[in-house]
Amino acid sequence: MASFIAVLAVAAGTFWLEAPGLSRRKRKRELSAFVILLLAATALYGAMTLEVTLPNPFELLRLMYGPLDFGKSASGG
Repeated sequence: MASFIAVLAVAAGTFWLEAPGLSRRKRKRELSAFVILLLAATALYGAMTLEVTLPNPFELLRLMYGPLDFGKSASGG
């Protein structure tokens, strides 16, 4: 649990250092991209520190492209 709190503290510190400069310079797109990526990275790393089993990203690709059957030819051979 302490490592999860440390992850949150590092994310908050990163936001505290970077966000004011982006908002002062009116970089709205960069600020929104920064916040989204920071939240995603914090969520994934926080889940990893809590030892949550995360699914393999390849399974999503297999689910998406599975019905297309790239490995098989149209003639069946």
